[in-house]
Amino acid sequence: MTQPPTLWVIESTYLKSGDDLAAVTPRHREWLDGHYRSGLFLTSGRKVDGTGGVLLAQAESQEQLEAVFRDDPFVLEGCSEYRYTAFTPVKRGRVLALEGVALVE
Repeated sequence: MTQPPTLWVIESTYLKSGDDLAAVTPRHREWLDGHYRSGLFLTSGRKVDGTGGVLLAQAESQEQLEAVFRDDPFVLEGCSEYRYTAFTPVKRGRVLALEGVALVE
């Protein structure tokens, strides 16, 4: 049986706000798009309270993610810091395809 992947919940905390954040957001979104295309990122969005964002990724290690996030325009411009939490999924719904993770129907 295939081993389940390691997924990561990546939580950002904004260090800047308003115009400073808005000025960098288009470059940050372009950076995100590149990692969606590569398959690293699965979904992301802003927190409802506006204090940062949350991203779900599939990666081998925190070191891999930290290397990727060093090039994030939000990091380069001092707009955000990140916290990484790894987990091994054991169940999934139909909407998410993850090899090695049991489908609940």
